[in-house]
Amino acid sequence: MSTKPRGRGNIHTRRNLAEFDANDPYAPRIDPGEVAVCGQCHALYQRRHWFFDAEAYFRETMQPTTRIVICPACQKIRDRYAEGQVTLRASPFLTAHKEEILHLLRNEEERAKGINPLERIIEITESEDGIIVTTTNEKLAQRLGRTLKSTYQGETTYHWSEPKFLSVTWHRGEPSGKESR
Repeated sequence: MSTKPRGRGNIHTRRNLAEFDANDPYAPRIDPGEVAVCGQCHALYQRRHWFFDAEAYFRETMQPTTRIVICPACQKIRDRYAEGQVTLRASPFLTAHKEEILHLLRNEEERAKGINPLERIIEITESEDGIIVTTTNEKLAQRLGRTLKSTYQGETTYHWSEPKFLSVTWHRGEPSGKESR
């Protein structure tokens, strides 16, 4: 996070393109001074930062110098390239609250996209072992794990591995016959 002086106080901005590895195939190949738009999700790239702004998107698509590209998140979704995975282990609690939990995860993704459009859920798959949510980056996986823990308690574990992958496991069984939240 960087702090930029503005007016009387400081404004904090989150750097969603910071510290890209030169070998990262999803790092944008866009010059820092260039403006680009994602033709799929309509995210806008300006001053080394991706963001959503419908008016700016429309205005910039009218400019002949604006490049139309596919943003790193849309590329990862297309390629099913995950940097995070959240596993919700099967339990009576998960079965009873499945729709509510999935709604919570989608809402959390929307909040995260408001800050950084590169944080997205790639896929949600269900099996008899539970639910697996794959994400475009490890930060969203961590955020989803924390949200599950703070909302529904249970047990959450985090396992980071190289290159740049986070596996989160969440489980909640029923506490001694009580239904609680």
